[in-house]
Amino acid sequence: MSRRRDFLVVWLMLAMCVVPGLLRAQSLSLVISGLIADSTSPAPAVSLAAAKLDPDLGPYTFTLEMSVDPAFRTPFFVNASDDPSTMYHLDSLLSEHQRIYFRGRALDVRGSVAAQAVESHPVHSWLRIIEPGRAVGSPLTTRRPRFVWSSPPITNPPGPWVYDLSVINSATGQVEGNFSRGGILDTSFVFADSLQSNTSYRWFVRARTQNRIANQEVTVASPGTFVITSTDQPTFTLFYQNFPNPFGRGTRSTTTCFWFDLAHSSAVSLVIYDIRLRKVRTITPMRGTSDRLPVGTYGRENVSAQTGCDDRFSWDGRDEQGHYVPVGVYIAVFDGDRVHETVKMVFRGP
Repeated sequence: MSRRRDFLVVWLMLAMCVVPGLLRAQSLSLVISGLIADSTSPAPAVSLAAAKLDPDLGPYTFTLEMSVDPAFRTPFFVNASDDPSTMYHLDSLLSEHQRIYFRGRALDVRGSVAAQAVESHPVHSWLRIIEPGRAVGSPLTTRRPRFVWSSPPITNPPGPWVYDLSVINSATGQVEGNFSRGGILDTSFVFADSLQSNTSYRWFVRARTQNRIANQEVTVASPGTFVITSTDQPTFTLFYQNFPNPFGRGTRSTTTCFWFDLAHSSAVSLVIYDIRLRKVRTITPMRGTSDRLPVGTYGRENVSAQTGCDDRFSWDGRDEQGHYVPVGVYIAVFDGDRVHETVKMVFRGP
C-alpha cells in the first residue's frame, strides 16, 4: 500500500509539471438572448462567457456551434473567435418549435478542448394571436377594436418583424372593406374605419422579417371569431334573471327589475305566474300597447331613482287588481323572437 501511495503522488506531481493547469478548474457558459421560459428566439444573439480559464494554456480560440443533432455531427452554424464576448448572429430564422442544441468551446493553444458548455432549447413560436377572437363569438363593445399579437425578439438582421393584418367576414370569407393593412411594425393596430355591429369576424396576421435573406414568413388566424355587440342591435335575444331576488319586505328593494334583449323585432310576452302556474300579472304587452317590440335592449332605460328599475319592466308584488300577492315563489315567463325562458323569484311581502 505504501508503494502504491508513493507512486500516485509522484504521478500527480509529474502530471502537474507536464500539463500546467490540469487540476485547475476550467469553465465556460453560453449567453443566449431572447430566452422566453425555456424557448429560444428564432434569431438569437449568442456569446460565450469564460469564467475560469488557465492563462498558461492560452491564447484560446472560442467556437460556437448550433445543431439539431445533440451529437453535433452536422452543425448548421459554426463560427470561431479569439474573444469570448463576440456576439454571434443568424441571418435567417430558426424553424418554430424545433429543438436547437448550442455548444460553446474554449480551445487552448494546442487545440485541445479546455472547457465547453452545451444547452438545448425549443424555438419559440414566431407569432401568437392575443386578442380579439380567442374564443368563438367573443363579444366586443367597440366597432374599432385593437388587434393585438406577439412575436419574440429577434436580432437585426434578419429582423425587425413586419406584419400584414386582414379582417375577414366569417359569412363571406372575404376581407371586410378596407380592413387590410401591410407593413405594420408594431404588435397592435386599430383601423381608422369602424366594423359592423352584429357581424361575425375572424382576423389574420402575417409575420415576416424586413431584412430576410430567405423567404421566411408565417400566417396565423384568430382561434375563434368575434362579434361587436350594440345596445341598438343586440346579437342574441336574451332574458336575464330578475334582480334583486328575493325582493320585498326585509330586502334592499320592494321592486324587482326585468331585463331582456331582442335581436329581431318580435311580439313579446312577459307574464308572472304563481307556483301553481296561475297568471298573476302581465308585465308586457302593457294595456293599450302593441305586443310587438323593435330590436333593442329593454329594462336599462328610464331607470327610476326610487326603484332602480325601468318601471315599464318591473314588478312590485301586486296582481292585476293592484293587490299584493302572498309571500312565496313566483315564476316570470318570457316569450319573444322564438325564445322561451323562465326565471324563479321570491317575494317577501310588501
